[in-house]
Amino acid sequence: MRIPPLIPILLLLLMAPAAQKLAAQLKDPLAAATGKQLALMEKKDYFSGAVLIAKNGRIIFNKAYGYANLAASIRNKPDTRFNLASMNKMFTGMAVMQLVQAGRLSPDATVGQYLPDYPNRSVADSVTIHQLLTHTSGMGNFWEEHAKLAKEKFKTVDDYLALFISKPLLFKPGSRYAYSNSGYILLGKIIEQVSGQTWFDYVKEHIFLPAKMNDTDALELDDALPRVATGYTMSREHPGRWKNNIYTNVIKGGPAGGSYSTTADLFRFADAVLTYKLLSTENTALYISGKVKYDRGSYAYGMSTDTLNGHVVFGHTGGHFGIANELMICPDAGYVVVILTNGEVENYWEISNFIKRELFGSTPAIDQYFFTRQVINTTIARGMEAGLQKVSKSNGQLAARESVIERWAFRQLFDKKDLHALDLFRLNRKLFPGSASALYNLGEGYRLCGDLEQAIAVFREYLSQEPDDEEVREKTGSLEKQLINR
Repeated sequence: MRIPPLIPILLLLLMAPAAQKLAAQLKDPLAAATGKQLALMEKKDYFSGAVLIAKNGRIIFNKAYGYANLAASIRNKPDTRFNLASMNKMFTGMAVMQLVQAGRLSPDATVGQYLPDYPNRSVADSVTIHQLLTHTSGMGNFWEEHAKLAKEKFKTVDDYLALFISKPLLFKPGSRYAYSNSGYILLGKIIEQVSGQTWFDYVKEHIFLPAKMNDTDALELDDALPRVATGYTMSREHPGRWKNNIYTNVIKGGPAGGSYSTTADLFRFADAVLTYKLLSTENTALYISGKVKYDRGSYAYGMSTDTLNGHVVFGHTGGHFGIANELMICPDAGYVVVILTNGEVENYWEISNFIKRELFGSTPAIDQYFFTRQVINTTIARGMEAGLQKVSKSNGQLAARESVIERWAFRQLFDKKDLHALDLFRLNRKLFPGSASALYNLGEGYRLCGDLEQAIAVFREYLSQEPDDEEVREKTGSLEKQLINR
């Protein structure tokens, strides 16, 4: 009898765990379907990112696609660190709840009780911690001010305060929901005041280390950093060319967003929440239970929660230029899903809705998304009128989504398919006649396709609705000069 060589036997033994892992992935219907869908999206739709699926506390799928660095052809890997954008709010909410549990904070207390010298008295005297956590404070956002200044100036919580500290409240605190990054920066300041630590040190010591999230941190992007995904967006002015988000991103994350993490670390965070490693049972329930209704469910304390066909799902999304992410935790089904992407948002929408449909079945929101994709495909294949007819035939039972059509119109421009792009822009204008955004994007479509006369006409119509938009007024004047000089 021939004895097999030693090396092949060792190779088989070494390969066995990987083979077992692959078999586990293929056995799970969600993992198998997701893997097939992502492979198709990477090939056809520029999907770039990483997706993890865990079931009953065990990772059954964790794969990466696309590029962390396009210029250097460095591919994403499962341990690549992605920008989390607003997913940081989960950590800020958790930090607040830990201080509540320790008896050092009260959700019902006002800002002024912890920051007695806070100069905006309308905020200090009337806004509560609960309202900051649930985006019902009346505070707004700081992106417009931030965009005008050098990004390297913003590395601490205090650096951000000057962007909004003197702004008046937009509405009476507690009267309605309005997403507020400024409110979460202020929560970070309160955490620092109460704990005696910086927000960065607090979340590292009390959240990341206990949850074994060793790859999660608020990285400083002016450092040379390994295993970091750069975010990419499609250039509108130069079809087919990608732009990185380095100059539009924050240089260092903080209480409102912008830290970096991996799919596995976010799974560890979800597991730590579910197994009460970070909060007691009672306070975990307070942390994740929805309190204020908004368009995607209910907002809790740094967590968003929804019910899909009887299944409670909680977590958070995060998005910015070249960033689109989501953490989904569904305890009764036993699943945790992490989606981290470093490209345009339409690929995140696609895989998020695909996974939700596979897990929970159809819902009105999911059906609306996939109906919109069908309308887009019909319009691309047969023109705008065919797209309108498809919407009409639904008899109002399904509605198309303006934002999804808009993104795919710009995608057609990127792919140098101008006629398809204009059909989609015109479709949006027909479907949403009262939308200033649809009108503006139609003007942009004509401009980018070189039809200056149509672009000017549409921008003038837009300005009749939005007369205070100086940027579009200047753009229209510039186009008029170009047309004269032709």
